[in-house]
Amino acid sequence: MASKSTFPKLTPWDETRETLHAYARVLGAIRAAFTPELPRDEHGSLRLYTSGLTTTPIPHPLNTSRNFSLSLDLRNHYVLFSTSEGDVHQWRISEGLSATKLGEQITAKLAEMDVHGKINQRKFASDRANDYAFDEAERYFGILSQVGRLFENLSETLPGEKSPVLVWPKLFDLSFALLGTSLDSQILFGFSPAGAGIDGAYFFVSPAPFQQDLLQATLPSGAHWHTSGWQGALLPYAEVADKADAAKRIQDFLLGAYQLQKSVL
Repeated sequence: MASKSTFPKLTPWDETRETLHAYARVLGAIRAAFTPELPRDEHGSLRLYTSGLTTTPIPHPLNTSRNFSLSLDLRNHYVLFSTSEGDVHQWRISEGLSATKLGEQITAKLAEMDVHGKINQRKFASDRANDYAFDEAERYFGILSQVGRLFENLSETLPGEKSPVLVWPKLFDLSFALLGTSLDSQILFGFSPAGAGIDGAYFFVSPAPFQQDLLQATLPSGAHWHTSGWQGALLPYAEVADKADAAKRIQDFLLGAYQLQKSVL
C-alpha cells in the first residue's frame, strides 16, 4: 500500500529517476535552443505544473504568434508535445525510448512545424534503454509538488530579489536563488533526488561566496555542512520522510540555514 504521508519515503527508484532525468535533459536542451536567452541560463530550465514538468510555451522562431511546449506528464506517464494550434503528440514513458531516440522523434515533429535549429544533443545523448515504474514516478512527483509549494511560500517571505522556482535538467534539482546586491552573491535553496557521494535525496541551502567560519555554526537537527563538490547546508530527505511534522522540519532547516548564511548577501 502506498504511503499516505505528504513526504513519503523514497524507496529505491534509481532506474525511474535516471529515466526522468534523461528525458528532462532532452526537454531542457530543446527549450534552450528555441527560447530567447534569459538571466542565469533560465532558458534551459523547466517548470513544475499540475501534472509534471514543462518547458512552458516556446515561441515559433518564424512566427511568434505560434508556439509549442513539451511536458513530462507524471500523472498519466507521457512525454507530451503540444502546439498552439491544438495538435498533441505523445510518447508513453514506459516504452523505454532512449534519450537520443526521444530527441530525434521530437526534432522530427518540430521539423513538421517548420521549426529548425541547432539543438545541443550532447546535453542528453544516450542510447541507453530506460526503465520506468508508474508508482515511483508518482511518488516522486507528489514530493516534488509539495517541495515546490514550500519553496514558493518561503520565497514570498524572504527580502530582496529572487529567481523563480525551477527544475534544472543538468542535475535534476528543484531550486530558487535569493540574489545578493553583487552579481556574485546569492543563496540557493534546493531539493535534489540524488547527488554524487550523497546517500539519497536531500535539501540544501548553498551560499555564494561560502564563508569558512560557517562550518563552526550549528544547523537545525538532522542537518550538516557539506563541502565536497559544493559548499552549504544539507538535510537528508530521510530525516523528514514519513514524519508527521515533515513540512515544519524542512521549513526550520531552510530558514535556519538562511539565517546563518544571509550575511553573504
